[in-house]
Amino acid sequence: MPYNAQFTPIPTLLPPPKSAQWKDGFLDWNIARFEADSRGMPAGEHVCSQTDNSIAHDQGYYLKISEDGITIKSRTESGARLAFQTLRQIALQSDERGMRMVEISDYPDLEVRGFMLDISRCKVPTMNELSRLLDKLALFKYNRLELYTEHTYAFSGHEIVWADASPMTKSKYARLQKLCDFAGIELVANMNGLGHMERWLRYPQYAHLAESKAPFIDPLGTVRKFPTTLYPDKSALDFMDGLYAQFLPNFSSDKINIGGDEPWELGMGRSKERCKNEGKYRVYIDHILGLRSLCAARGKKEIYFWADVLMQNAEYSKLLPEDMIPVLWGYYLDHPYEEQCSKMRELGRTFLVAPGTNTWNSFGLRWDCALGNIKTACDCAKKYGAKGMILTQWGDGGNHQPWCAMMPPIALAAAQAWSGDIPEDKVCTALDKLVFSDSTGEFSRSLCALGRVDPVQKLRCFHHKMFFASGKEAETAAKEYTPAKFDEMEAALDFAMSLAATSKMRCRDAEICLCEVALAAEMIKWAIARARGDFYVSTTQQQVSLKFIVSEFARVWLARAEFGGLTESLDRIKKISPEIFAV
Repeated sequence: MPYNAQFTPIPTLLPPPKSAQWKDGFLDWNIARFEADSRGMPAGEHVCSQTDNSIAHDQGYYLKISEDGITIKSRTESGARLAFQTLRQIALQSDERGMRMVEISDYPDLEVRGFMLDISRCKVPTMNELSRLLDKLALFKYNRLELYTEHTYAFSGHEIVWADASPMTKSKYARLQKLCDFAGIELVANMNGLGHMERWLRYPQYAHLAESKAPFIDPLGTVRKFPTTLYPDKSALDFMDGLYAQFLPNFSSDKINIGGDEPWELGMGRSKERCKNEGKYRVYIDHILGLRSLCAARGKKEIYFWADVLMQNAEYSKLLPEDMIPVLWGYYLDHPYEEQCSKMRELGRTFLVAPGTNTWNSFGLRWDCALGNIKTACDCAKKYGAKGMILTQWGDGGNHQPWCAMMPPIALAAAQAWSGDIPEDKVCTALDKLVFSDSTGEFSRSLCALGRVDPVQKLRCFHHKMFFASGKEAETAAKEYTPAKFDEMEAALDFAMSLAATSKMRCRDAEICLCEVALAAEMIKWAIARARGDFYVSTTQQQVSLKFIVSEFARVWLARAEFGGLTESLDRIKKISPEIFAV
């Protein structure tokens, strides 16, 4: 059948390839059939996969679909795997005539294109959900996965810490490692070893490891009921070495992220005198060097760490060996990636950038913030020679955001890291064709619209803050916006929901995606109603709505995640009006 551009649009590929020459005509499915072999490599009777050392980039590939079949050329297996994902994308958008003929030459701008999922803020996904996520990451050509871990691993002898968390286990990691190997994604260990240790330090048996006592107010203005930072001495290193002994054998990768971010109490308690005499940054550097030695002794050759403390005095990087790689993280629109990346190049450091999905502390996402943050991070990474990008998906405050809301940032970051700027409409088109299977092309647009309900793109959405605020805090927060702004927010929410309502998804999780968005809308409406004057949740209508939210939140949660952490996340909601949940 002759090609007719009017009725046969060019397949949408994400990330967009460097060069794609689409031809008239289709390769019949009798010839076009392909699959992944036992190693995840492209295979098929009419698939010719060749090693070609003339391809300059290790992850580069050449793909040709012609009347003779499918030809793949690559320098490495990585390139062949990436070509396979391009084939998958074309096949997913093909009809009964077969696959559109094309010649593609492609390679990524950034070597590392990673995704980090927070599994320590209440929500641990089921293995089935992790498998589905991994498939989408591979489809969009991500090549690294990290699961951010504080306490969510079943450490022997430390059951009290993870008993209610539905943690990852040795068998789960074994399965995940196999899935990652098949998908061509490197599974990298990620576990904090200085700050963010409150899941441990809240228990008396670990109190001797704490830098100081609690409560205290962190730099974000949050009252912390438990200590969060280890006292940096040999006991802390011995403790971490015991955890590494159990945790690190789960990973075949020779890389690890040792954390090191936000050690808020450092220098405020037991290390105060030492920090005064030696300098706070020197004490910090000595501790992460200690962690590095422990990990190196266990076979790790690249030691990544969050760079927020280092960037306060970047000259201290001269004390760090080359195998320690800073990860520059920042999620605001105005995060100084230009300045920080420039400094890393000046110092001759290998480094990564880490923008965010900007879904946490919201009931949807902060889409415009994500757009700008991801673009700036990736642009600066390329300009100053970063090794790559890792997109972070956090769960601060209880992980109340819809799971599906992270898909637009995931798609966007994939494109930005691989090939550069991409219009929002192409991100949405790719998602609707490749993830949601939405023939109307509306569901991904509904997620983006949901991410614009709050016109002020701060790191905590107004409606999220309003929802959880205490009575006095709610009165103060409500004054941030006028009644007219509340009207605008409700209109924006109605628009987002109208798009979701007209969508016709055929993906396996279509129903739960719609339920997640509907629940998010209910929570935003509840917050806006509260902002209009009912600060103390006194109306019967709001109480009924809150009970529904709690019930639906639990149902939606369990569709994708384990039970562990659900009670804690729900308790934050119930705390708003505990009397209506009293038995």
